[in-house]
Amino acid sequence: MQLRHALTATSAGIVLGLAACGGGDSAEEDIRSVVKRSVLSKDVKVKCEEVSTKGFIKRVYGDVAQCRRAERTPDLIDEPPTEVRVSNVKVDGDQATATVIHEGGDTPGATGTFEFRKEDDEWRIDDLGVDFLRSQAQKGLESDEQEVAALQDENVRACARKAFAKLSDDQVKRVAYAAISERPGSQGEVSRVFAPCILPGSGTGSQTGLLREQFVRGITSRLRRGGVSQADIDCIERRLRSSISATEILQSGTGDAQAARDLTRKGTRVIRACRGR
Repeated sequence: MQLRHALTATSAGIVLGLAACGGGDSAEEDIRSVVKRSVLSKDVKVKCEEVSTKGFIKRVYGDVAQCRRAERTPDLIDEPPTEVRVSNVKVDGDQATATVIHEGGDTPGATGTFEFRKEDDEWRIDDLGVDFLRSQAQKGLESDEQEVAALQDENVRACARKAFAKLSDDQVKRVAYAAISERPGSQGEVSRVFAPCILPGSGTGSQTGLLREQFVRGITSRLRRGGVSQADIDCIERRLRSSISATEILQSGTGDAQAARDLTRKGTRVIRACRGR
């Protein structure tokens, strides 16, 4: 999912991989070790059931099943940090915070607060600070090495950075967690923020940009998990890109029920045509 990549740049893999780790002499040592180990975790069960509080999973994904769906097929273009530095660990009973800095990967230099809570006698991630989410999004949008066509244009990236910077703290969390979760309908949150940067007439992009790529990748990733062949997926991607506009996707994602139905029918026709060819 492209916006997921642009906005969060492996947040789920790095943040939700905070594995509870015993054996330390103190809570501070355990928390430091948890963050270090999180970079290496690729186990969906670990990410969705073992390392985050139940409250965090509910806020971000809704439930464990959706977490598993979102995390089952990681975005192959994401590059996680090569190292994570942890500082300023503060423990207050069963709660704690720490400052985390990414090194390498897609978001080098991204920094901010992680919040922890002790649950089932183990330290787990309980939330991400708005400072971290803002920093990660901005760092991800600074690089000129972008897989999404629209984001290869510095004007589009600059517009997207400004749009994200104007969001309130509550909006930042809503948009970031919508991008991570891939919950049904969640992409409307993301679309509303970045659409002005990529729609025709914005002066910064075109209909071949971010919204359509996000839409296409969302569909084909689910089909791939369902066992659809690569040949069929290649056909579906080509036809979706040539037949669906960013305007249609935006209208569908921002609450227009008729537009949503029309888009669903069009996508269904494309899938059926490719699989029956």
